[in-house]
Amino acid sequence: MKTIACAAIFALFLGIAITPSASARVSGPTANGIYRFVMSDDNQSKTVEFNATGDERGATGQMTYRDTSGAPEYDPDGGDRPKDAPEFYMTADLDSLKIENNRAVMGGTIRDSSIQSYIGRWVQLVVEDNGDGSERADRLAWCFCEPEPGGWVPVDAEDSRDDGAFMHWWATDAEVREDVGIESANIIPGTRRGCPAFVLSSYEFAEVTGEGQIEIQQ
Repeated sequence: MKTIACAAIFALFLGIAITPSASARVSGPTANGIYRFVMSDDNQSKTVEFNATGDERGATGQMTYRDTSGAPEYDPDGGDRPKDAPEFYMTADLDSLKIENNRAVMGGTIRDSSIQSYIGRWVQLVVEDNGDGSERADRLAWCFCEPEPGGWVPVDAEDSRDDGAFMHWWATDAEVREDVGIESANIIPGTRRGCPAFVLSSYEFAEVTGEGQIEIQQ
């Protein structure tokens, strides 16, 4: 079917998808594709390739990104991207996959990159599959996130039994049966295992120049 670094940059990518053959299909949920696109701000070629398959442990898969204009984070103080920046690439092992309707979010850890400081970061990829023949193009967004360090756990100094920081809940509309709700924030430092994940319907996508497909299977 057709078609977020730590500053949480979001962008839409369109490209060319590779669809697995019927004999290669698996029973679990999947999301896959290969994308070649151009962003309006630098007019340089970029490629994203990904595949993820859900399983009982979460997910398995890989994501590779290449950018001829250089690393996404090129100047923390602002300014123009260097014109002679070397091509940037990174490869991540994906370990999570969640699908809701025609959207999927997957995440993992960067294992290899042309820039050493990117290795060990988390990456999150969000895709939207709008089907063949749709007037609405398929969409994608992604971000890099720094692993969070450990630290002090919030506690009431006057109550030795305070364990509120460890509580967890979902906020939902009791009158809307289909409401998937919003998960409470985890405030225990060092326990997060990936980029923050939000309700899939809340993600926004930016337009770029390109063409292609995404495939999501539940």
